[in-house]
Amino acid sequence: MPKLEELIAQRSHESQKKIEVKVAGIIFGVQLRHLREELGHSQVQLAEKMGVSPSAIAAMEARGDEIKLSSLKKYVEALGGKLSLNVELPTGDGRTFLL
Repeated sequence: MPKLEELIAQRSHESQKKIEVKVAGIIFGVQLRHLREELGHSQVQLAEKMGVSPSAIAAMEARGDEIKLSSLKKYVEALGGKLSLNVELPTGDGRTFLL
C-alpha cells in the first residue's frame, strides 16, 4: 500500500498546493482546540463567554484558517488572551500588530 506522501506526490502541482492549504487549515483548527483545552475550557464554557452557541465554537475550530480575524480575536479574548498579528516582510523586517 503506498504512503500518503507518495500518493500526494503523484498529483499535479496545483492539487498538491490545494492539499497543503487544506491541511494547514485543519492543523490550525486543531491548535485552537488544543489551546482551549490547555486552558481548561469546554466548548460550552467558551461559548457562554463569547455569547454564542457551542456549535459556533465547534464550527470555528473546524474551519481552521477560514475563521474571520474578528472571530479569532473574540475566541482568544474569551480565553483571557490577547491576539496579535505578526507580519514578515520580504525584506526580512517584520511588524507585530496588537489586535
